[in-house]
Amino acid sequence: MMDDELQEFLDATAAELGVPGAVVGVIDRDREVIAATGVAAVDTGAAVTARTLFQIGSTTKTFTGTVAMHLVESGVLDLDGHVVDVLPDFRLRDEDALAELRIRHLLTHSGGFLGDADDHPGWDDDALARSVAGFSELPQFFSPGTIASYSNSGIRLLGRVIEEATGETFEQAVQRIVLDPLGMSETFFFPWDVIARPHAVGHVPGEDAAMTAFPQWPLTRDVAPEGGIVSSVRDQLTYARFQMRGEAEGAAPVGEATRLLMQQPHLAAGPPIDAIGLPWLLTRHGSARVVMHGGNISDMQLSEFVLAPDEDLAITVLTNSGSGKALGSAVVDWCFARLRGIEKSVEAAQLQPVEKLEGLLGTYDAGQWRYDVTRDGDALEFAMVLREDIAALGIPPRPPLRLRVRADGALITDTDQPVGRLLDPAEGGPQLLHVGMRAVRRR
Repeated sequence: MMDDELQEFLDATAAELGVPGAVVGVIDRDREVIAATGVAAVDTGAAVTARTLFQIGSTTKTFTGTVAMHLVESGVLDLDGHVVDVLPDFRLRDEDALAELRIRHLLTHSGGFLGDADDHPGWDDDALARSVAGFSELPQFFSPGTIASYSNSGIRLLGRVIEEATGETFEQAVQRIVLDPLGMSETFFFPWDVIARPHAVGHVPGEDAAMTAFPQWPLTRDVAPEGGIVSSVRDQLTYARFQMRGEAEGAAPVGEATRLLMQQPHLAAGPPIDAIGLPWLLTRHGSARVVMHGGNISDMQLSEFVLAPDEDLAITVLTNSGSGKALGSAVVDWCFARLRGIEKSVEAAQLQPVEKLEGLLGTYDAGQWRYDVTRDGDALEFAMVLREDIAALGIPPRPPLRLRVRADGALITDTDQPVGRLLDPAEGGPQLLHVGMRAVRRR
């Protein structure tokens, strides 16, 4: 019965949101359910199935974290060791930050340097080394370990640490330590491995608002540690069984104590999450404790990966368009409500006086984009403006985001969902603002 109900919900919601194709996997105690809908690419009409490969985006970071913690557990790396002890030639613009930077800071998104470094073309084995050599130009927003600010750059650097520590390429290390032991035979990094198998293509809205396939591979090899994995729903469920229960076909990538340590809070974070694990994102869905990640590849392939260990419930959603974000959230909400009777709670908002909004207006720099923040009545309007060269890649623009300021400093949507927060002076505010899990600096 649950299979039919999930399929019906997925079909209807994907059609309503205009998602060309999606697949959902659910672990519900002793049952596993997979439901697929739509097409992998609108121009071929190939149906999405349980074997269709999707770009999972930033859920990849948890694979990188698992490899790093395997090396910590094995004594190859020290969680509190300095990055320069592993990479003596590595440099940051801020020499004091470089001296303070530890492996732990990379795992907890707290390195403090710009979190979205530019990607570089190339698929040779030194792609990561070449990329992190340019980190000496990244601005330093705060001292390492001060606050959590979502950092693709930090996880990319962690991937380079893994290469140096193992003597392997990053992809070889992930294959040996995670994919092979778990029997994940439908998970890949390289486009030449994907192209011969059923795979989803990202989509963008066309001129008539119909979804159009985007005929490009939006990944480069240097982003592999932060978002390079392409995988099937079946392999994502295999990964969920290990991360939630410790189940593995072969030798577990990490032991039980380390696996659970990764899912504990190591640094407080701001909305929409509560804390950072190693490097899991930790929050609650109503009464349920949630260990999660998810991914976004250029607003064209979006995914959710949600574990509720105390409920013995796991949900993964893979989609091939920007509206897949809303679909993923709807599926997660449906599973918690339908399978566990747990609804997401929303607090009634007490707002700060509107006159305090004036001090927040301006332009905030995130490197690859900026936020132009203006007043909109009792709220702030955040217009996300991509850097010109990034926009030229074909990434669709996002509509402005209207946010109000709650009395406790949280930035909330009109439906009272928290998505950011004001930072106090000890954290770098008001020159730094925290939105979308990132600290951005006012120009």
